[in-house]
Amino acid sequence: MPNIIIVCIILIGVYLLIGYMLFKVRNTSKPFDQKNGKKQICPGQNQVNSSIYDADYYLHAYSGDLRGYLSNLENLPIPLQRCFQYAQPRPGEKVLDLGCGRGHLAYFCATKQCQITAIDYSSDAIALAVKAKEALPRHLTDNMVVKQMDFKDLDTKEEYDVIFMADLLEHLHDWELKILFEKVKKMLKPQAGRLVIHTAPNKTWINVIFPLKRILDWPSTLRKDKDFCYTRDKYSYDAGMHVNEQTLGGVKRLLKGFQAKVWCDDGSANIISILTKRFAGADIWAIARV
Repeated sequence: MPNIIIVCIILIGVYLLIGYMLFKVRNTSKPFDQKNGKKQICPGQNQVNSSIYDADYYLHAYSGDLRGYLSNLENLPIPLQRCFQYAQPRPGEKVLDLGCGRGHLAYFCATKQCQITAIDYSSDAIALAVKAKEALPRHLTDNMVVKQMDFKDLDTKEEYDVIFMADLLEHLHDWELKILFEKVKKMLKPQAGRLVIHTAPNKTWINVIFPLKRILDWPSTLRKDKDFCYTRDKYSYDAGMHVNEQTLGGVKRLLKGFQAKVWCDDGSANIISILTKRFAGADIWAIARV
């Protein structure tokens, strides 16, 4: 019996070693960049260039079809559904959507009688958000204000019941995040105000858990000719856009001074994901108050 155990341990060790060696040899996943292989930043500034966020990027989920997007405005993608559910905005409440993108969440809030201000610094994002506003029933159009602006220019005298940061943090450098949270702390209504954050991917998940799952299942990875690391592209965790992916601890540090609940989640049924999702799930969520 001891010999059988030793043989099993050796075989498992060999299996894992093969997986690791294949990972080292076949790790061809490289950050995608549509222009020159470098992070897209404004000249002289450590900031992502807004031009990288174009209509093609925002409409990819709808196969580039604007009509397809506008016809599905009543159906929020799951992450935005959860943002809305966690915030529970009530009719008449003032809501701020930071980095509103194509305006989908803002549209939904407007239909629920919220007074929503949607901002983004991408001209293509704002053009799509305006289209979303125009799709509102006429009696609801005043509920939605769309502004092309950088969050750094926000007036902190304005107070909001709800502030959304849906897939925003990973696009901002540390110096920008410092300014962002200083402003939000002043703009969120004390006690009753809710800040809801979603950011993905968790840096631990994409750098450790994802390749670990591929290594442990290396026969399938080879058979299906997959990379061991996550394959990024313009539409999925582009390295030119995702300049500052977060960890669970990183988000907690950003929310220092807030009353916050921060957690990870992962919808995968893989055993590794189930065991690690509380600290290394692909998605990081937070609900905070001041």
